[in-house]
Amino acid sequence: MKMSKIKLSVLAFLSLALVVALAVPTLVYAQDAQPLVPLTDPYAPFLESRAYAASKGATAEFNKMEWVALDAAKKKLYIAMSDVTKAMSDGEGAIKVPENRCGIVYVADLDNDYNITTLKPLIAGGPYNKEAKPNRCDVNNISNPDNLFVDPYGNLWIGEDTSNHQNNALWRWDGKNLLRYATLPTGAEVTGVFVTQNGDLIFSVQHPSAMSQYPFNRGTVVIINGFKSNATFKSVPVPTGDAIHTLTVAAGKYQVILRAGEAIPNDIYGQRFGQINRLDNTLQLVCNHPDGNVFLPVNSKGTEGYLFTNYECRPGNVSKLYLRQSGQTWEVLEGENVDFSSVMGSWNNCGSSPTPWNTVLTAEEYEPAALADSWQRNVIDMTNYLGMQANPYHYGYLVELTPDPSGDYVSPIVEKHYAMGRFSHEMGMVMPDQKTVYHGDDGANVVLFKFVAAEAGVLSAGTLYAAKVEQQADESFKLTWIELGKGNDEDIAAAIAAMKLP
Repeated sequence: MKMSKIKLSVLAFLSLALVVALAVPTLVYAQDAQPLVPLTDPYAPFLESRAYAASKGATAEFNKMEWVALDAAKKKLYIAMSDVTKAMSDGEGAIKVPENRCGIVYVADLDNDYNITTLKPLIAGGPYNKEAKPNRCDVNNISNPDNLFVDPYGNLWIGEDTSNHQNNALWRWDGKNLLRYATLPTGAEVTGVFVTQNGDLIFSVQHPSAMSQYPFNRGTVVIINGFKSNATFKSVPVPTGDAIHTLTVAAGKYQVILRAGEAIPNDIYGQRFGQINRLDNTLQLVCNHPDGNVFLPVNSKGTEGYLFTNYECRPGNVSKLYLRQSGQTWEVLEGENVDFSSVMGSWNNCGSSPTPWNTVLTAEEYEPAALADSWQRNVIDMTNYLGMQANPYHYGYLVELTPDPSGDYVSPIVEKHYAMGRFSHEMGMVMPDQKTVYHGDDGANVVLFKFVAAEAGVLSAGTLYAAKVEQQADESFKLTWIELGKGNDEDIAAAIAAMKLP
C-alpha cells in the first residue's frame, strides 16, 4: 500500500468531516451506559439498528443467526441458527421453542416480490448429549450449522462451526439425503463455502489447531478438483487416529489456493495472505481466520476470474486473487489485499456473497458497541490501525467490492452501505429482483432484517425492515415486517463524520 495513497485517504476523510461538521447540527450525548446515538435520533434506524428495531416492536430473540442461502429456481430462502438457546428457548417472549444445542436450518418460501412471511424448521441438528464428549451432537447429523450455500443444481451445502463435533464437517443435503462430504482438522471450522457456476467447490479451513498436519496448521482456502457438486459420493467416515489432524474429502482432491501468512503471488505491494497493515504501512497482524469466499468469473466458461476471501479479524481484510483453470487444477496468477483505507478500514469480515451484477458483499460481523462509557475500548484495534481515535459507527455494515470496470485502479472500489443498517452482519444475500436483501445477524437477542433498495442494482439507498415474529404450533414463525426507515449512504456517512464523540 503506497504511503501517498494512504495520506490522501486520511486527509480526504478529515476534510469531509470538517465540512460536514459545519453543515450538520451537532448532537449531544449523555455520559452514561447508553448508545452514543439515542433511539430518537433520525439516523438511529441505521446506526443502532437492532435496538431501534426492538423499540418499534420487532422481535429481538433469535440466537446465533448465521448465513442466508438462496435457491432461486425453487424460490426458497434458507437461514441457519447455529445454537437454539437463550431467548429462543427461555419460555418467554414471542419465540418459545425447545432448546437445541446442535442448531437448526430454517427455510422460507419467497413470493413474487421476494418477500417471506413464514420461517419453518427444516434440518434440526442433534440429538445432543452433554456427556458424549468429544461428540456431544450426533456425528451422523449436522451440528451448529453456520455456512450455507445452494449450488447450481439445487443442493444445500452446510458448513459447521461447532465444538460439539471433534472435527467440523461439511455436509450436502439434496432435499432427501444428508451426506458428510468433508471433515476438517481439529480446531478448524468450515467457512466460506462457495460453489462456482460449473460446480467447483471452494471452502476455507479456518483457525485450525497448530498441531494439525501441514498444510492445515494454518488457515487455508481449498478448491476441490475432479469433483462436481452434484456428483454422487458416500459420506466420509468420522475421522480417527491421524485423520483427525487433517482435511479429508469424500471425492475429488483438494488443492490449497492460499495459506495465511504465505506470499501473495505477483502482488505489487509484496504482501501476504491475511496481512493487515496500519495506515502508516506498518504491520499490525496476520489473520489466521479466512472466512467467506466469492468467485467472480470474467469469462462465460467460468474458468478464470477473481476469488475474494474474507479475513475475520479486527481490523478485517479481504484478499483478491486472479485464478485460471488449467486442466484439472487452478493457477493463482496474481493477487493483492484490498485497500480499505478510504472507509476507515474494515472489521471482522465474516461471510460474503456475490451480487447479481457481479460484485462482492463482505460482512462486518459483531459491530462494536457504541456505548458512552466504553466505546473507546471497544474500537481500540481500529484506533491502532488508523493512528487516531476510531469511531465505532464506522463498523458493522455490508461492504460492496467492485473490480473497477474503468481499469483506472488496481484495487477494487470499496463502498460501505450504511443504509443497510448497522448490526452483526454475518452475511447478506441479494435476491434476483436485485433490490431485496436478507441478512444474518449473529449473536444473542438478534433480529431478522430485510433491506429493499430504491433502485435495482444499487444498494446505496433504500428501506430497512425488521421482522416481528408470531410463533405457530408447529414451531414455525409467522413474520410481519416493520419499516424502520428510509436512508442513503451519503447522508448517514455525513452524520457519522459530523459526530462529536465524548
